[in-house]
Amino acid sequence: MSSIEGRLRRLEGQGHRCPECGLTLSEHGRPVAIYDEEPGKGFQGDPDERCGRCGRSPYAVLRVVYDGEAERPAP
Repeated sequence: MSSIEGRLRRLEGQGHRCPECGLTLSEHGRPVAIYDEEPGKGFQGDPDERCGRCGRSPYAVLRVVYDGEAERPAP
């Protein structure tokens, strides 16, 4: 194992936070909802955004999908 792989493994095990986004490897970003059928509703940012330093997403994206008109809540 290379020294870099060993360092990374130790950092991951310790739960260190990324200095840029503040997340640990076990954390997910803040939850945001995306409504596929209603683009103007819900989260308006880029759900595929990643931290430039660690590559983790600052968001935990929840896609809201309706399975028929009868189950859709009233606006």
